[in-house]
Amino acid sequence: MNQEEARAAELISKTQIKREADDLVALGKRIADLSQDQFDGMPLTDDLRQAIVVARKLSKGGAIKRQFKYIGKLLRSTDVEGINQAIERQLDKDRAATARLHMIEQWRDKLVEQGDAALSEFLVNYPQADRQHIRQLQRKANQELEKQKPPAAARKIFQYIKELSVND
Repeated sequence: MNQEEARAAELISKTQIKREADDLVALGKRIADLSQDQFDGMPLTDDLRQAIVVARKLSKGGAIKRQFKYIGKLLRSTDVEGINQAIERQLDKDRAATARLHMIEQWRDKLVEQGDAALSEFLVNYPQADRQHIRQLQRKANQELEKQKPPAAARKIFQYIKELSVND
């Protein structure tokens, strides 16, 4: 029984080793898919950074596969947890920026569509906002909608809200 249990443990560990190797290759691909700014902020060794730069330049299937296997090998001797945390921080920043833009778009749409009611609510949230300036932009945006012109005033509302939210 001891030999069978040892054999079963060995098979499991071989499978586990392969699974971990595949996970490291997948991590290497995630790193390679990051934008240049995100990639520059990653805590990578010089060898690993260079290997990923090479992988980004490759276009042939077999070469890419070999390169990512090499990257996986390099990742075995690297602090993978630190890299995963750095990727999550980057993704959190992106999510926060996207959420902020969606919030600005919602305010813009609300200000254009609902007029004074939305303006009162907006001023509660942004008391430093210039009421008169926003009212002018709202009127222009409504005129542009009626005349089916490009939404220049709506864009200005968006930019104004964006500036206000940065100063928050």
